[in-house]
Amino acid sequence: MRNIALTFLMVGVLLGISSCCTKKRCIGADNIYEINFYNFSETNLDTITIISYAKNSNFSTIIDSSVTQANKSGDYFSAYTIKKINTALDYKIKLISTRQVYILTDFEVKKVGCNSCFPYRPESDFYNELNGYHLNKQRQTGSQIKIYK
Repeated sequence: MRNIALTFLMVGVLLGISSCCTKKRCIGADNIYEINFYNFSETNLDTITIISYAKNSNFSTIIDSSVTQANKSGDYFSAYTIKKINTALDYKIKLISTRQVYILTDFEVKKVGCNSCFPYRPESDFYNELNGYHLNKQRQTGSQIKIYK
């Protein structure tokens, strides 16, 4: 009887530990496909050019470019990129209708844990979290790219 009680206790402890596991989808700096625009009109965002440059090249070495547009998403507009934003590059975001240019540089990423289970966290549970970036030479914080008019 004592062995059965001990077995049930051990199973209960193991189930309790496994219930501490988080099962969330951790999207970080390696999966950014969206730029959010605040206080813009829809006509300002009908054609957006995204140009990537080699980091610290003074915007002289173009890597890639693409065109997109933004759609209303609550109180802001979201523009989805064809390729993910690479935090190892610099970017120019050009609004064709207004000729405004926004410069994204100096992405700050930090390796953090995700889906960890006490007391063990495998190396595969880490991801790169976006902590900040520079927008037109002004430091911005957060895990999303936001541009305000």
